Amino acid sequence: MTGPIPTPGRFEDEPVGASVDPVSASGELVAAGVPVRRAPPEAIARWVGAGWQDFRRTPVPGLCVGLVCVAIGWFVTLAMWRVESAVFVLPLITGFMLAAPLLAVPLYEVSRRHAWGEPAGAGALFAGFNRNRWGIGFMGALLMLFLYGWLRVATMIWFLFFGLEAPPLDAFLGTALSDFGFMLASFGIGGLLSALVFAISAVSLPMLVDRRVDAMTAAMTSLRACLGSPATMALWAFLIAIATLIGIGAGFFGLLLAVPVIGHATWHAYAELVGPTAEPGSRQG
Repeated sequence: MTGPIPTPGRFEDEPVGASVDPVSASGELVAAGVPVRRAPPEAIARWVGAGWQDFRRTPVPGLCVGLVCVAIGWFVTLAMWRVESAVFVLPLITGFMLAAPLLAVPLYEVSRRHAWGEPAGAGALFAGFNRNRWGIGFMGALLMLFLYGWLRVATMIWFLFFGLEAPPLDAFLGTALSDFGFMLASFGIGGLLSALVFAISAVSLPMLVDRRVDAMTAAMTSLRACLGSPATMALWAFLIAIATLIGIGAGFFGLLLAVPVIGHATWHAYAELVGPTAEPGSRQG
């Protein structure tokens, strides 16, 4: 025996997302999972100050990471000079910001050891990667995927505006700056991609160094931390970009100071927004 036929439209589901309020949905995301705290914009000064103190206390790991960044920058520049094509210079320089959080893993480990009163010498350069190999490896692969995607998109934007003929090195910057549409598309798409990468990596890698969590949990926690303190994290991302560009503009040698301080400060951002684990000597596989 069949039941009564429902009135047409009475029990029909609403379209997906029809009753979802973006503000309340963001609030629910912030409240779910690993707890995150909110931080005011003035917290950034505390992070940077603590990062500077960590760098001064144990400078060797920071200088080593900074030297790697300088070497990568010069390698990219010399490679572009060798092939006499500057099309990839700006994408690679901006793409460096996408990959930099992975390079700073040793700095997170140094700051973690400082927080627990543990020795933080040159051994921290590799110990950080060993604390959560699978999680850090997965996050690193994800960041490299974003970098590869950005390189492909950036070159396609160039070819759409200027064709397949690459300009000589001495004319590249003038050619790029002369087209407002190209600059708008490049910075617009690059900015959106950078914002997404920052949101999922702002505190995820320090969290992977510190806690027994998987990469997706760390990425979602980072996203929720950014949603919980949007003004603070937007300002933090802006300051990181400015410091990195200044470091690059100083012949890449400015990265010797900018990268270590930002890396250590990122750990302190994680410590304030999420909080370190209560297991100072825990080893993670």
